Amino acid sequence: MLSRVKAYVATLLSPVTRALARIGVKPNHLTFLGLIFGFSSALLISFSYATEGAFMILFSGLMDMLDGALARNAGSTTKFGGFLDSVFDRYVDVAIFISLGIYGVNWLLVSLALSGALLVSYTRARAEHVIPKCDVGIAERGERLIIIVLGLITGYVQEAVALVALLSHITAIHRVAYTYVYSRK
Repeated sequence: MLSRVKAYVATLLSPVTRALARIGVKPNHLTFLGLIFGFSSALLISFSYATEGAFMILFSGLMDMLDGALARNAGSTTKFGGFLDSVFDRYVDVAIFISLGIYGVNWLLVSLALSGALLVSYTRARAEHVIPKCDVGIAERGERLIIIVLGLITGYVQEAVALVALLSHITAIHRVAYTYVYSRK
């Protein structure tokens, strides 16, 4: 759902990305920063600094938005950059879910949420070998992270993880069905 506003966000971030490009910042620099912020959030959550961890997730997400916007606005998108961004996103996802288990969330819920998050990404990657684009669903990465951040800030962490588990599996199944229907046209 949030991926549909990507072009709008890139336009809004245009002044920031122009400034970053002027000082020599490359999209992959921001991708690495996103990884560092993501791992920092996992570390903070593991040590029960939920609010601080939530804000580090937001910083990681900001870097994730900025790296893509910088690449698009500067005309420097590369296949490797997209690949690296996806791999680092998965590492951050795994680290955050493991940290939520350490924090005290039921490990079964953590496992269901993590497997759902990975399947959302995997179904898109595999589907796009069959159809041109498969970004359907209600729980892409941005939505999942927002739910986790809200859970960490409000104290409803277990409920947030359960919601991510449910919505991510619905999204993965939606992508399978969408790919099936689209490929039959």
